[in-house]
Amino acid sequence: MTPESLIASAAINIGLAFIILCLFSVFRKQHSNANIYYPRRLSLHHPIYFDRSFTLHRFLPSVDWIRDAVRVSEDEILCTCGLDALVVMRFFKLGIKFFVVCSAVGLMILLPLNCSNSYGSSSTSRSMDSLTISNIPEGSNKLWIHFATLCFISFFGIYMLHKEYEIVLGKRVQQLRNMRHQPSQRTVLVRQVSLCDEHKTFSCNVDHFFSRYHPNAYHSFQILYGGNLIEELPVAFVTFRSRWEAALVSQTQQHPNPLMWITQMAPEPRDVLWKNLSIPYKHLVLYRTGVYTAEVLFTIFFAIPVTAVQGIAQFEKLKTWFPPAMAVQLM
Repeated sequence: MTPESLIASAAINIGLAFIILCLFSVFRKQHSNANIYYPRRLSLHHPIYFDRSFTLHRFLPSVDWIRDAVRVSEDEILCTCGLDALVVMRFFKLGIKFFVVCSAVGLMILLPLNCSNSYGSSSTSRSMDSLTISNIPEGSNKLWIHFATLCFISFFGIYMLHKEYEIVLGKRVQQLRNMRHQPSQRTVLVRQVSLCDEHKTFSCNVDHFFSRYHPNAYHSFQILYGGNLIEELPVAFVTFRSRWEAALVSQTQQHPNPLMWITQMAPEPRDVLWKNLSIPYKHLVLYRTGVYTAEVLFTIFFAIPVTAVQGIAQFEKLKTWFPPAMAVQLM
């Protein structure tokens, strides 16, 4: 790769990232997109204010949300969004720290080392190979520096992952201690409840079923109702006497028919979208299949635009597609 191709590739990727950030900033200001950008606040009935007037400010990108996102503390994320969101944020921070260390090692140690050698300079005068390990001849003692650097980066990455695991594990244990007395920690979500033949209700069958098969663990239940608060849904929250008993019930099959009495640990109350609990379980299977299929297709076809961008990024091809790119040669 030549320096011109590297600059062109970097410019394309940075330009696309900038465009995506601008579109995100504009779309989040539109009232019609509130369900996409503020689902949790809407589910909690928190007020969201939008500028509905047809002004220029409404359609201009802004960076205020970036400043606000950076200033949010880990405690605020943990309280408002939960531990999973905090783990994701810490994962991104871990990647940034590791990237900074790798970049510093590469720029301060490996790059001067590779450039100090004149091996193959006649054939790589217009290539980036003079900055890589290919510029060091075979058998040179300088290759040991590359090996030592690789070992350092590998062990540093393992150390960071270990420390991050300890921190997340500690926060998880602390969260379980703080929430051990909350009923949600020993509650199971039960779907596809069968109808009681005698009383023609779901709630009656829930009490009979768990009183019969889990007499020492079962504590209470709450059946869910439809929008009219009269019609019972085949969905219930069942509470047990301990978290261990709830976990055992959630991970075992409760009925010979695997599509009946389906159990899972109940989510936290703030994570529940109540209207989605009325969706039949067979529809959920179709939704999951559709999502998995879309993920596979996206992963496969994502290689097409990436390959196209990298192909265009070749400077010689880019000059043909976009003649103004020849200005890079004047830099």
